[in-house]
Amino acid sequence: LAEGESGLEGSVEYAVDLFDRVTVESLAGRLVAVLEAVAADPEVRVGAVEVLTDAERVSVLERWAVGREPGVAAVTFHGLFEAAVDARPDAAAVVSGGLVLSYGQVEARANALAHWLTGRGVGPESVVALVLPRSVDIVIAQLAVLKAGGAYLPVDPEYPAERIAYMLEDARPVLVLRELPVLGEESVSRPAVVVEPQSPAYVIYTSGSTGRPKGVVVAHAGLAAFAAAEVERFAVDADSRVLQFASPSFDASVLELVMTFAAGAALVVPPAGPLAGEVLAEVLTAEEVTHALIPPAALASVPASAFPHFRSLIVGGDATSAELVDRWAPGRRMVNAYGPTESTVVATTSTPLTAGTGVPSMGTPIPGTRTYVLDAALRPVAPGVAGELYLAGAGLARGYLGRPGLTAERFVADPYGPAGSRMYRTGDVARWSRTGELEYLGRSDDQVKVR
Repeated sequence: LAEGESGLEGSVEYAVDLFDRVTVESLAGRLVAVLEAVAADPEVRVGAVEVLTDAERVSVLERWAVGREPGVAAVTFHGLFEAAVDARPDAAAVVSGGLVLSYGQVEARANALAHWLTGRGVGPESVVALVLPRSVDIVIAQLAVLKAGGAYLPVDPEYPAERIAYMLEDARPVLVLRELPVLGEESVSRPAVVVEPQSPAYVIYTSGSTGRPKGVVVAHAGLAAFAAAEVERFAVDADSRVLQFASPSFDASVLELVMTFAAGAALVVPPAGPLAGEVLAEVLTAEEVTHALIPPAALASVPASAFPHFRSLIVGGDATSAELVDRWAPGRRMVNAYGPTESTVVATTSTPLTAGTGVPSMGTPIPGTRTYVLDAALRPVAPGVAGELYLAGAGLARGYLGRPGLTAERFVADPYGPAGSRMYRTGDVARWSRTGELEYLGRSDDQVKVR
């Protein structure tokens, strides 16, 4: 900078291997804006100077940040399944080895168990713990709890005994199922239980950044938009075969169930045990799986093969490398999905990935979701600038089970949404690209994932 006849004049030198011209011109423009604001009001705090242009503000708070209106009617978790029953009762709903259960058969079993549950005090706002592995039984049990009006708490029986004991003590469920009961003459008709959109559907325990497991209570309200987004963005239909990969204790299992039921597809339940490497490859091939959510670590372990039926791959739960995209994107739809448990599984997805495009972005918000990248004062940051990611919309969880203080700390008032709305502080650091996609940069705390 130097003083000239008309004031300060200057130029910017930059490394072309790190920055492009558009980015540098944008940074220079922000510097000019700050200098002009300070010159106009020497008492102003630099941190209070608005550096966003009007157009940028519209982009980061409206055009990019707000997923389109879902345009779908509210529906409960089990309502998705029941709609598929009504449409195609004889279609395969669950496949496990030689066992094939139709939607009508699963409906009858789930209804009977739901009546058994209501007879034992299960109803709205109650929690039922399901200490069951990935299986046909847990699918029936989950549907039964939902039909009875309750919320299911999945507990992986492979967890250490101390963790299971802690979860059950903390959640205080009205009932704990470690196996399906032997039923008598229970009705197979649908229970006449009214379930409101804000009623809890499930409770998922996650350690998060505190290190102490906490139960996230997720309502039915966000499932309609989530289901519509899955059908559209993952290209799932009634002929699809969706792999049950995730442990029921992870909310990725909810993605698998919702994707299946929303499209009237079939859920493929693999044999018990870890799914990776040659075992996973064999399941994908032998079971003719068409759709699966597979974390990057497991995906990297799968040996090369054609997988002719595997046409839609969702990756999530961790960062996906460019190498995985190069290997798996050709020949199928591959989508990167992002979302914490506190926002009904998925908040953003990428467009279908293509080889040679590098590390995938987090994409854009799904319908019904709002995404903000904010600074420490909860102000929107400019495109290309790092900030903390906040999520809002119908998919937000109700909060943490029995922890109002922690809920108030993480779920805060949304200053940019409708009156009375909330947003969730994810703790993830992100930025907007110039094309309106979110890019993941890391964590704002010291949280790490250990696998």
